[in-house]
Amino acid sequence: MLVGVALPADRAAQVEMAASFAEEFARMGHGERQILSIFKQPFYAGAHGVYVQLGEEEVRAIIREVLGAWGRVRLVDRDAPRAAAGDAEECDHE
Repeated sequence: MLVGVALPADRAAQVEMAASFAEEFARMGHGERQILSIFKQPFYAGAHGVYVQLGEEEVRAIIREVLGAWGRVRLVDRDAPRAAAGDAEECDHE
């Protein structure tokens, strides 16, 4: 059974938590608007708790700072280039 426990945290700890949450989602490729919407959802209790304590403007500033450091990850799935017919390696299968 998964059990969560709330611990008191000072303002500096809340800022660090907000930055950690923002970094996690930024590294998954989310942009500012998407990350902010996660903070606004009570389903994400940790991120939402920080949002309630720090307020939207401070959370936005933290998200922007994180995105400035990490940018936005963009994943691209590409097939390997096909070898030309004459370039294929020969294999001996016995």
